[in-house]
Amino acid sequence: MADTDVPELPGSDLRWRVAGHPDDVWFWKSGGVSIANIGTMLSIAGKSFTDYSRALEFGCGCGRMLLHLEDVGAKVELHGVDIDAEAIAWAQAHIPWVRCAVNDGLPPLAFPDAHFDLVFNQSVFTHLDEQYQDAWLAELRRIVKPGGDLVLSVSGEHPFSQLLQAHREAGADPGPLLEAYRTRGIVFVEDDGWKGGPFPDFYHSTFHAPWYVFEHWSRYFDIKAYVVRGSLDFQDYLLLRRPEGDLPPLPASAPPVPARAPGALRKLPRRLWRELKYRVRGR
Repeated sequence: MADTDVPELPGSDLRWRVAGHPDDVWFWKSGGVSIANIGTMLSIAGKSFTDYSRALEFGCGCGRMLLHLEDVGAKVELHGVDIDAEAIAWAQAHIPWVRCAVNDGLPPLAFPDAHFDLVFNQSVFTHLDEQYQDAWLAELRRIVKPGGDLVLSVSGEHPFSQLLQAHREAGADPGPLLEAYRTRGIVFVEDDGWKGGPFPDFYHSTFHAPWYVFEHWSRYFDIKAYVVRGSLDFQDYLLLRRPEGDLPPLPASAPPVPARAPGALRKLPRRLWRELKYRVRGR
């Protein structure tokens, strides 16, 4: 589908939930950019979307990216899952080349072991705490074939630097956040712009230090590439591959991440959190 052939799009509320902005032009164009970004990641492995027989978008929302994959859907069995039932209902009614379903906040997904050649997303692990992430990393490894690929995004040093700057501008001390980022490598902020919003209580804002991703996520996958700002020129993209072998055990209980921000963070405008979630150069 050409960029000028814009199909029917979801309503402004659904667009805001997945794109951080209700604007229809932004929703459509950003979806195309994200698909191109994922294509770039796959090219690192010498592949493209159509080299896979069955693919899953994990956290597809109402189809911001899937709307751009009609041609791929003619050759690849495409699936999408999300916790947002309203968004999935819209995708089911308007994106016939994808099989969409609602998933729970924690595993399992309703797929057999080793079902997919490819799993991809944009901005899912950017909203989960460490315990939820470990559960989903293990589940994604379960449903991906040995040798299968994944393209997943994280909010790395660039988004985190903007969070610190926003803290300073709000008159808050960014020191506790910076200390958690340096020592733990992962910061989960509960008092963010999603608090009291349309998503469950576990859905907030997470930032990853690259060293943490290499150290922690390598328990589940082989890390083939880490591209800074490879996703919408803002989040970092990873190309992962499921190795052969048994699934790793989940940690018994990950300690809570000391990332609750000072009270001043609660006064940061929702606009800031939208911009921290999605941004493209020049916007």
